[in-house]
Amino acid sequence: MCGAATMFARIDNFLANHSPAWYRAPSVQTATLGVVFFWVFAAYTTIQFYAASTYGPDLAADSVSAVYFCFTVTCLIAPSVTNKFGFLKFHSTSCRVTMFFGVLAYASLVLNSLIYFLYGGEDVRWSRRMVVVGGGILGCGASLLWTSQGRLILQYASKAEELRVLEEQDGVLNKSKTQTGRLMGLFWSIFQCSALVGGGVSFLYFNKKPEGSAALYCLFLAFILIGALFTQLLLPPSMLKTSGSTVSFNRTKSPSYSSLDLAERTPLYCNVDSGGQYTGEETEVSIPVVVADLSHQSWSEEARGTFYLFISKRMGCLLLLFFYTGFNQPYQQATFGNRFFTRRTIGAELIIFHLMEILGAIVIGRFLDDDKVSENYSHNKSFSKKTRARLCLGSFIVINSIGNILAAIQEYNAKHALTPTAHDILSVGVIPPSMAFACWGFADAQIQVYCYWLLGGFYSSGHDHARAVGVYKLAQSLGTSIGFFLIPVSRLGELSQLLCSTLVFVVGTGLSFQSTFFL
Repeated sequence: MCGAATMFARIDNFLANHSPAWYRAPSVQTATLGVVFFWVFAAYTTIQFYAASTYGPDLAADSVSAVYFCFTVTCLIAPSVTNKFGFLKFHSTSCRVTMFFGVLAYASLVLNSLIYFLYGGEDVRWSRRMVVVGGGILGCGASLLWTSQGRLILQYASKAEELRVLEEQDGVLNKSKTQTGRLMGLFWSIFQCSALVGGGVSFLYFNKKPEGSAALYCLFLAFILIGALFTQLLLPPSMLKTSGSTVSFNRTKSPSYSSLDLAERTPLYCNVDSGGQYTGEETEVSIPVVVADLSHQSWSEEARGTFYLFISKRMGCLLLLFFYTGFNQPYQQATFGNRFFTRRTIGAELIIFHLMEILGAIVIGRFLDDDKVSENYSHNKSFSKKTRARLCLGSFIVINSIGNILAAIQEYNAKHALTPTAHDILSVGVIPPSMAFACWGFADAQIQVYCYWLLGGFYSSGHDHARAVGVYKLAQSLGTSIGFFLIPVSRLGELSQLLCSTLVFVVGTGLSFQSTFFL
């Protein structure tokens, strides 16, 4: 354990002393965070999408169920672990540590799958169980990974806003007053590129070989390990500064902000001798300083903090919307996509879906942070945020509804035909369902970026950021679990799946308008 402490402490020291000024910009660190997820999900998205082909339908269902069941359950404790996690006395940023181990949990499914392909098979029970266990471990790691990501990006945004205030004091003009939308849009667009690369790799592979193999999963393992290494390039929010800024690390922080509360800061390191051994002593570090963001609350206090946030009115208004962000895609990409597109067309449709995700993240992120909206309505900042939030929700309703209406038309026509029409990419009939996919992709990015932006506006401390994102991911993962459970038409018909999704969408979005009053 002390060896791990030494490793992370050395990384902290290296980053503090050698990272250039441009690398400390919030946008650069957000892009680095996006690259972590790019590598991890270039592997995992492909594994999940082709699970039925590589594992067989039964094992695929069991492993995906294990992933989302464990993801949902461990989201209850992931905020506390993220806030408190640390080895002995080393004070690396806890988000980076929990993110590192969260990524390694994704590797467990790949390693167990390698054993399955090399030494097991469909008829070997123990190897099938290993794949399911790997899925469970992945689910536990996913809750840590996403909770850490949420806390870190919201802290980056808070720090960027603090730097903006200091720049204004130095006479540097910066019109943008909020940063969460832009940074989350940047992260989401890089993250969504993983699906494009993963889809390209899988297309080239499955075009020659229809089933999974050890070679393919070795490639996936390499992707995930690269992602784990990239987590160690992430800087703590205390080290951020804007490119070309005159703001220094030892400057007094603006009292108007409290995203990194002084109670959270403990600028101490493990002393390491020349032989790499922990000496047991603590010493103060020199500027630039890496401050700790570990919680000093007890585990019970952390649990109570998460519970009280969960039952708060502002989060209660959002829970059904959070649920919908996970509940919608099993129908959209599995039930709808597999019925109305030929096999080769599905790949092209997923490219359309994720390209619209990238476009939506960039557009909505910039809109939510655009202060020019306030000039058209009022100089009141709170009113400006409320206006942008409501406009974002209103456009989300329109765009997502168009996608659902186009899907309903396809379902209605299929119900009155002998068999559903699977459209090929070269046919004219592919246009309406493709437009539905495009609308869904844009709307998904829109509401995901909006949720993070809203949580960043609700809470200022890193601890509350972790708790809020944990609640968000818990509801989202629960929605995904139920969505996958309802996919078999023996449980719920195709049109009924769409109607249920639409009902949750309408009610959840309607309730979420109440949350804008807290901005």
